[in-house]
Amino acid sequence: MVRRDRHDIVMDMLKSARSAKNKTQLMKEVNMSFVQAQQYLNIALKNELVEMLENHHYKTTQKGLDFLKKCEECFLSHWHLQERRKLPQK
Repeated sequence: MVRRDRHDIVMDMLKSARSAKNKTQLMKEVNMSFVQAQQYLNIALKNELVEMLENHHYKTTQKGLDFLKKCEECFLSHWHLQERRKLPQK
């Protein structure tokens, strides 16, 4: 199993929250613990990458979508996936 870095977790969270999700849904879809969800959502809220809707659902903001697009365009965001493919399978 390959560990994800913070960047990957944030990207997964922003992708998942494109359609509004509650914290439990995000935790399950992004495979985060409750503590991780709290930390990442607080950072994303503070940086206006996600917003909390009235029904306690989180939704990716336009700023978050722009951030996600730029991250996906960066060749480094896919580098670790390419390197993982080179590793011999056990």
